[in-house]
Order: sequence, then structure tokens, then C-alpha cells
Amino acid sequence: MSMRHNCETNGCFIKVGTVDWGFLDNSFSGKIRIGDIDGIVEANGHLLILEWKKPNVKTPTGQHIMFTKITEKNNIEVFVINGDPVENIAEHIKVYRGGSIEYDGKINNSQLKQACSRWEQNARKQNNYSKVA
Repeated sequence: MSMRHNCETNGCFIKVGTVDWGFLDNSFSGKIRIGDIDGIVEANGHLLILEWKKPNVKTPTGQHIMFTKITEKNNIEVFVINGDPVENIAEHIKVYRGGSIEYDGKINNSQLKQACSRWEQNARKQNNYSKVA
């Protein structure tokens, strides 16, 4: 399932379909702010977080720190994809795994699909659940 919204008939999605979390800004110390996740998938207790940036847009420092920290756990990976969000054309990817950037290079949509499939296959091979009773 992918999210599609018709702004012409339903209004601007940012205005009618998303929460403005700004009212919580002073709930956190320093520069900590609530962010959004563009995509997330779970398989066998593993999480793949997908973040899409327009071409040549760098990952903000706060996101980089967060992606590094959350991927220190073996069951979380992050793909930061740069590309055209309107045409859904991937051009570049950073893969955060094991607390660092494991790969940083060019990618196309076919390669991105393969990377997602490999991620799921690897997640399903690992036994993360302990059986109760």
C-alpha cells in the first residue's frame, strides 16, 4: 500500500492530514524535536526505516545521529534515499546498519527493490522470537 492524496479534492495533505507537533517543542531539551518517518516495515521483529530526500539534500545532523544510534541494535536498518519524490526515482542511498553508514552510493529503483527484498530475506532467516510455553 502506498499513500496517495488528492490535494485538489481533499485539500493540502500537510494541512488536513498531518499533526503539527510544534506544540511539544519545549517538552524536550536542546534541539530535540519530533520528526517523521517516511516509511517503515517490520519482518520477524526487524525494522527497516525508509527516509526519502530530494536529490542532493543531505541528512540533517540530528537525523544522522538518530539513525546511527538506533541502528546500533542489530534488528534496525535505515535506508536514506535521495531521488525524485514525485516520479519515485531513486538516485542515491545511504544504508545505516550496525551503528554506522555501511553503504553510500548510487542506486536505481530496481536495485532499491532488490535491497529491500534482501533485507526481508535476511530478517526472516534470523530467529528473534523466544517461544513462550
